Amino acid sequence: MYRHILLPTDGSALSRKAVQSAVHFARHIGARLTGIHIMPVLHQVRLEAWLHHDPQYARRKKEFFEKRANDYLAFIANSALADEVPCVCKTVVAEEAHLGILSEVWQGHCDLIFMASHGWSEIAKEVLGSETQKVLRQSPVPVLVFRNPPENT
Repeated sequence: MYRHILLPTDGSALSRKAVQSAVHFARHIGARLTGIHIMPVLHQVRLEAWLHHDPQYARRKKEFFEKRANDYLAFIANSALADEVPCVCKTVVAEEAHLGILSEVWQGHCDLIFMASHGWSEIAKEVLGSETQKVLRQSPVPVLVFRNPPENT
């Protein structure tokens, strides 16, 4: 069975639901979690600082992304702690989210990826998110995709 689950989050509402489900799943099967948030590579662009009339723009932008990552990862850590599931969390910097996720699978020796079907870039509720599709196509380990439960009608 699965012993080490990789749990990427982007902080979206569906991702938070996926975190809660992954924590319960991990507890049920006796697995540990590695929670990750993919932070984009922040390139230095002098034009941005000039346009914003702020010489500290790059620093402020980096601090903003780091705070978001810490908040998202704290949600995973607190959820795991509440259910007594072993968990470590970290920020992974990558050009593209799926590349960061796949890299962490190899480095962390994970045997399952548990991720939401959509994140902030959700376009339609009926299709998988593009990053999820890329992970599904390229993953060396099984991927459990958490979808939003259908609404009762």
